Amino acid sequence: MDTDDKIAVLVQTVSQQSGQIDALATALLSMLHLAKDTPGLREVIEQKLEHNYSGLLARSENSDYVAGFERLRDLIAIALKA
Repeated sequence: MDTDDKIAVLVQTVSQQSGQIDALATALLSMLHLAKDTPGLREVIEQKLEHNYSGLLARSENSDYVAGFERLRDLIAIALKA
């Protein structure tokens, strides 16, 4: 596979992932709006995020992955309280 082919595969892969990330972001935003309006759901989401975070800390050796989870967890908590 020559360099142009490798670049084409890379561009296609990134494009597909970007579309998936946009879809996930839209779904998450919708869920956050719903959670804010549903009694008790915000607390359940926050508890689940903390539970998953604890498990991630126990098993992950990738500090970048953990940091990414922390950032998203914090953004979700802020959005739920806004």
